[in-house]
Amino acid sequence: MTLNPREYDPEELRSAARQSDGQNIRELKERLTEHEQTADEAIRSSQLKQLLFMHSSASEENLQRPYLETMPGKYAAEITLFEWLEFLLERGGVKRSLDAIDYYESIGWVGENAAEELRDHVRGFAGPADEEAHSDFEMTDHVLSLVFIARLSSME
Repeated sequence: MTLNPREYDPEELRSAARQSDGQNIRELKERLTEHEQTADEAIRSSQLKQLLFMHSSASEENLQRPYLETMPGKYAAEITLFEWLEFLLERGGVKRSLDAIDYYESIGWVGENAAEELRDHVRGFAGPADEEAHSDFEMTDHVLSLVFIARLSSME
């Protein structure tokens, strides 16, 4: 038995297409969300591995605090710096980013000069205060910041 397209009910086809498209779109969104979470976890895992590699390959005398006393003036360092600031600002917003920099200075990850320069950059990005759109930093976010700090300190 063959099907004749002229015998199809157009409304029935439209209804089936709408249901199918809606289900397909929902499934696609779910897969993309899962992929983003997996990609985010993979990036964090990669960053942590990089940090451990940097730490294990550095000599003990080079691992003194603050890890980042001043900002390196190299072009690659600027790119790394802005990647880090973008991460901080997207994750926590201006206020939380400034608080994180203060915290990093207090625990000796960054020196006074580096911290002040970081604060100046963050204030330069200051826009409307929208703290609800951002969240608090988690431990993994601080570890990722330490990776950026280690990268920057290796460029001095």
